Formats: sequence, C-alpha cells, structure tokens
Amino acid sequence: MAKSEPEPPSPPAALGGYFQWSRDPAIGLFSVLPLWLVYEWLRLRLSPDERNGAEMFLLRELQRLDPRAHIVLSVCFAALVTAAAVSLVKRDVPWSRVVAVVALEGTMYALLLGPLASAMASASARLLSTSPFDPTLLGNLVGSVGAGIFEELVFRLGLMSALVWIGARAVRAWSLPPWVAGVVGAVVSALVFSWFHHLCGEPYDSRRFIFRTMAGVLLGLLMWTRGFGVCVYTHTMYNVYFYLGHDG
Repeated sequence: MAKSEPEPPSPPAALGGYFQWSRDPAIGLFSVLPLWLVYEWLRLRLSPDERNGAEMFLLRELQRLDPRAHIVLSVCFAALVTAAAVSLVKRDVPWSRVVAVVALEGTMYALLLGPLASAMASASARLLSTSPFDPTLLGNLVGSVGAGIFEELVFRLGLMSALVWIGARAVRAWSLPPWVAGVVGAVVSALVFSWFHHLCGEPYDSRRFIFRTMAGVLLGLLMWTRGFGVCVYTHTMYNVYFYLGHDG
C-alpha cells in the first residue's frame, strides 16, 4: 500500500500583538499614509503656499539634487509605503486594525501632551527660580516621597486590603456580587485617607476633602488593577509635580 504524501505545513501565523506590531517600521509608515494624503489634499485645495518649516528645509536640500524636489519626495514616500504594505501582507499582520488603534492611541496622547508639557514646564520654572537649598521646597519634596510610600502602605495596602478581605466574607454570606466588597473597600479607605489629613491638623475644607476622597478612590482602583508599586509611584510623582508647580 502506497504511503500518502505528507501534508505541507501550514504557514506560521503572525506573531506578536498590538504593542509589538505598533513599533514595526512598516506599520509606522503605513499608518502615516492617510495623514499625508489628507495634508496634500487640504494644502492643494485650501492653501497651496502653506508649508511647514521642516518640510521647506527638506525640499530645499532635495532641490540641490533635483529641481523637482516635491515630486521626488512624494515618489520616495510612495515607494516606502508600498514596500511597507508588501511586508505587512507577507507577514500576515492585521494592518487595518493595528493602524486604527495607532491613530486612536496617538489621539489620546495628543490630549495629554499639552497638560503634561505645561506641568513639566511649570515644574522646571519653579526649580530654576528657587534656590536648590530652599528648606521649604526641600521639605515638601521629601514629604512627597514619604506620603507616596506610607500613605499607600497604610490606606491602600493595609486598610483597603483589610476592608476587602472582611467584605469578601460578608458578601458571600449575603449572596452579593464579589465586586461590592472591592467598591466598599476602595470608597471607605478613600474617606478615611481624606479625613486623616484633617486629623493631622489641616483645617477642614470641603473641596479638599472631596478631591482627596476622589483621588483615594482612583488610587484604590489603581492598586487593584496595576499593583502597589504603580500606586506608590503615581501618588509620589503627583505630589512632586504639585509642589514643583505651586509656590508655598
């Protein structure tokens, strides 16, 4: 009896995930194509003379090699995008979904870029205008680090964990959903966290109390979703940015 021919191995599936694919140079080039096309269409229809300074510099340098610099640049970019598309198809990368998420991720970062840059600029200006040996600033910075470590240790890792542990047993006895224990633990520990600042001598202010409570709830959620270390760094760096960006 003749042996049947072995079936050829199936082609390997594309390896990796979004965070790996989004760093791929081919994805980067291909994702920029829609923006390039929109830019050229809007420029030609609405403002033909409008060009970015960096683009003008690039075209001026290319004109040393060829007077048709704009055409050369467009052709080169089209060739690179075509090569990128061929590479993506050969590797079976889900380029349409990845490019859509790349655009969404970039848009999200755009919303954060301005406030973060403003906060960093304010912090830098505060540092440059203050003596490096200013005891008030140094005390606040030291306190920021201590608050990030010990307030998270006491109120999130300690108190909230204990409340959730107790609450988990209560919700089982009362046939409630398990997430109720987590919500109650996060909210109660946040209220205690906020009230603690006033117990330590700070005059009561309803706006500060509510703000700290909301911050405590968010830190509690961060604790359970990202862990104690991320929570500590978040709390610490927020305090550092706050004191660097505000006088007194």
